[in-house]
Amino acid sequence: MSDTILIAVTDPNIVYLLQRYAEESGFQAVHLDQEKELSQVAQQVQPALIVLQIEPAESVWQQALECLKSDPVTGRIPVVAYSCFDEGSPIEGVAGFLQKSVLYGDFVLALEQAGVPVDHAKRENFNPDHKGI
Repeated sequence: MSDTILIAVTDPNIVYLLQRYAEESGFQAVHLDQEKELSQVAQQVQPALIVLQIEPAESVWQQALECLKSDPVTGRIPVVAYSCFDEGSPIEGVAGFLQKSVLYGDFVLALEQAGVPVDHAKRENFNPDHKGI
């Protein structure tokens, strides 16, 4: 399994926070801020997981997700949605949710629910009660 998490989120503060969470969980983080390149970068990087920003008013995210899931190379990569949607709003192709104002514990839980094991030994020096943005 890859040790990379691909972060496709536009807010630089959230990108920083998610990169930090990924690194504290034993992963490398790669940031991408344009959905149109998502499938191509995912094919190159072969990440363990993709965090994809999903906004209810934008159809671009749905197209990016559909493109990922229809490709035989990237279709197996779990996608976690970073969104203001709640978990009760099912989105086909999404393995988990990170709601806005994401906490570290939520991040780790989303990875584990998506089937991505977290190296808990690397988390020893990180405060799990760290408040998100």
